[in-house]
Amino acid sequence: MVQLYYYENLGAECRKLLAKTDYPVKVVLFPYEGWAASALRVTWTLKLHKWSRSRCKVVELKCGSRMASTVAKVTEFAKGYMSIRGRFKGAKDPDFELCLTSHVSNADFRDGYLLTGTLERGDRAEGRMELTHFAMVRRDPY
Repeated sequence: MVQLYYYENLGAECRKLLAKTDYPVKVVLFPYEGWAASALRVTWTLKLHKWSRSRCKVVELKCGSRMASTVAKVTEFAKGYMSIRGRFKGAKDPDFELCLTSHVSNADFRDGYLLTGTLERGDRAEGRMELTHFAMVRRDPY
């Protein structure tokens, strides 16, 4: 049953998979080991709008308290890839790009993840964007 679900959703459109999960979608971010700055436990909440396929609301939670929110641009590339770009006003590294894919490995699927990806943060005006976190979206228990 689990393997059948895995193979049915491998490479499916990210928006369709996110529509089947709990609303709003929680993205758990794990710090990248090569990132020089200190990283706290960070969780993002994505609220995809039914009336707009190109926009979503992103709320950043650090250590349980609400830190920032913004409206970001959603772009779906090839089948199974999604990019979410936006800017948090007043932050040190205001710009971000969250890239998610439904092409997850068997090990990640067994660990309970529906989508995996990366988060890049930085400042586009200065021309610096760096990989800061790995992103995981857990699937609902069925």
